[in-house]
Amino acid sequence: MSHQTGIHATPELRDFLAKARGGAIRIIKIVIRNEQLVLGAYREPSQSWDRDYDNFLMPLLDAQEPCYMLYRLDSQNAHGYEWLFISWSPDHCPVRLKMVYAATRATLKKEFGGGHVKDELFGTVQEDMCYQGYLRHVASCSSPAPLTAAEQELHRIKLTELECRPLQMMTEICVGNKLQGLAFPLQEEAKRALVQLKHKLINYIQLKVDVVKETIELVHTNPTETRDLPSRIPTNAPRYHLFLYKHSHQGEHLESLVFIYSMPGHNCSIKERMLYSSCLNRLLDEVERDYHLEIAKKIEIDSGEGLTEEYLYEEVHPQANSVKQTFAKPRGPPGKRGNKRLIKGGGENGEES
Repeated sequence: MSHQTGIHATPELRDFLAKARGGAIRIIKIVIRNEQLVLGAYREPSQSWDRDYDNFLMPLLDAQEPCYMLYRLDSQNAHGYEWLFISWSPDHCPVRLKMVYAATRATLKKEFGGGHVKDELFGTVQEDMCYQGYLRHVASCSSPAPLTAAEQELHRIKLTELECRPLQMMTEICVGNKLQGLAFPLQEEAKRALVQLKHKLINYIQLKVDVVKETIELVHTNPTETRDLPSRIPTNAPRYHLFLYKHSHQGEHLESLVFIYSMPGHNCSIKERMLYSSCLNRLLDEVERDYHLEIAKKIEIDSGEGLTEEYLYEEVHPQANSVKQTFAKPRGPPGKRGNKRLIKGGGENGEES
């Protein structure tokens, strides 16, 4: 269907798209004029892509006319910067116009270069197109497939077992002085936050254990810089934190995921300390296995005072000692040492000879 319209980009638009792929442009609006794809508007980056999103994209939406928009993310792949390919087709525009834009969509994507497109978004109302709408789109794409009737029944049985099982045995958790792992389920908001972190839509997650519900719940996902980390660590409650640490190492820009387990010592109850410690390994397994998040460093702290840029850098990139240090043998006391004592060997029956 993309070849039926015969609509292609003008030479001027092709040249502009080629330059834009280098990263100097944040958003490009493209419209159809005189049966050609032409440049409608563009903006250069101001802040990070998520902060620019609503400010740049929403004013370009026309309630009466469709358009295409290419929105540059801050992430890169083998082809360069990654882009969102956005199709806007408002409900109140003429049907013929909707059909023309729908039929030309594949042509534009091909001319821009499909390898640069990370994700595609289609919307008919502004709620679909805003930043929160895009987050909902990402979460829905990452949701598991619907359960079959048999799977739903099994799921209900497991939920019933969990509800009937009393929150028990704080003393039974310890076996041989070692904590066994508990697998408290992640709350839905926590799951959505992990999906957003995977796609680098957010850079920080704080989680807590709900002792009553026996779940792991989301506290918040406030944007966080390294300098903000100490203030994110509660002084009276344990927490799990996931932080996307952006830094440079050996001239290369890196984004390393750091997992922080904060436990403020005796300010927490014994029950909390045992539950957080017991849920830790299962949570890490789920984050890495089910959400494919590669954790570069796992850190356990009792306060946020030492969470500095230098500390994180050294934890993520520890310096290897080139020469193994040996322990020097202690020297004896100074001065002349006495003569060696001679020990006579024992004769028969233990008598001295």
